[in-house]
Amino acid sequence: MPIEAIRKEQRIIEADIGGIVGRFSGDDREKFSGGLLAALQTSDVVKILDENQAFGPGTLRDVLQVCFRLGKTDASLAWVVGVSNSAWSMRGNFTSLGASDALMEDNRILAMVLGRPGSLKRDDASGDWLVNGEWKFASASQYASIFFCLAAVDGAEEPDLRVVAIPADELEITADWQAVGLRGTQSVTVSAQDIRISDCHTENYARILAGESRLPRGNTGAKAAVSYSHLFTGVLMNCLVGAVLGATEAGLEYVTAVADEYPIAGSTYSSMSSSGAVRAEIGRLRGALDLYKRAAEYNADIIDEAAGRPTVTLTVQDRLDIRERATQVMRGCVDIVQDLLWIFGSSGLNQGHPLERIWRDVNVGARHGGFSKFVPEEAVGLALVGRDPGSLTQMF
Repeated sequence: MPIEAIRKEQRIIEADIGGIVGRFSGDDREKFSGGLLAALQTSDVVKILDENQAFGPGTLRDVLQVCFRLGKTDASLAWVVGVSNSAWSMRGNFTSLGASDALMEDNRILAMVLGRPGSLKRDDASGDWLVNGEWKFASASQYASIFFCLAAVDGAEEPDLRVVAIPADELEITADWQAVGLRGTQSVTVSAQDIRISDCHTENYARILAGESRLPRGNTGAKAAVSYSHLFTGVLMNCLVGAVLGATEAGLEYVTAVADEYPIAGSTYSSMSSSGAVRAEIGRLRGALDLYKRAAEYNADIIDEAAGRPTVTLTVQDRLDIRERATQVMRGCVDIVQDLLWIFGSSGLNQGHPLERIWRDVNVGARHGGFSKFVPEEAVGLALVGRDPGSLTQMF
């Protein structure tokens, strides 16, 4: 990409971040307002990885930094931006979405859940597909134009799992978002009841995982070959990490900013900053957070290189390690926020306190299915002892 085009893109992103943060208010922490959505749905930050841009997509490092910065304002805000960008990387596997492409022009937010698959059934009369199913934890689906999910073809002689693109406004909400954190993501349960889609709205999942759906793009110039379409798992892992890292840094900055104001109960210290132990702990936590940020950037750089060089193929071990590193970052952020509360005291858990909100958001975000229950660690272990990690999970 020409230097001037890069600078112009950066200016647009900077202006968009400022506009989004300026529209954000405390009420948006539960559910995004119309004003905030108007800013997000027309913003470039939710589609940095759009491969149909004139000079190709931005980088995952760009997305990571945007999510990190927005996460310092609100983790849900950054999470939605991260999910949308990962869905745009999935969008790169589809040649066209027909009339739905116009929907994405009006509303650039996309959503995606790759959990338990629904079903696809061919309608003999029209030749269209009918989609049925239910998908939990559908972050941003209420805000999005298109929702990507998995569905299996009914009656196929061989297993035929597809990624399908559904207009989000045709989905029904079957269960509210009940988690105590990341409230603004509105990660509700959604269902499809005989939603009609055309062939162009489906793509074989195995082909996507194998990188076989990586198609020539209409973009030109130095970034014409760049594609994240086959790397969406790594993209998703690192987009979500950015939101949690940003929230964690906001917590650290808050404690540091008020360290002179709060005495330490039951001691002679007139403030937290008077305590050498507290000062040392704040220093240690800053160093730990810096290591986690560098790990996330390392992950992003590996994926960016693979996206930009078609000759670079990430091995199974590479992909597993990316997910496992992202998991360690998430678990590390949980530890940092917990230690910040140990420094600050129980008042940090008062309802409505900044640390209480950050604690809820980080703890919910870090327990996303991509990071929790020791699956990422076990998958790495399986590969190291010569067994097939695919027997455990396909999320790598």
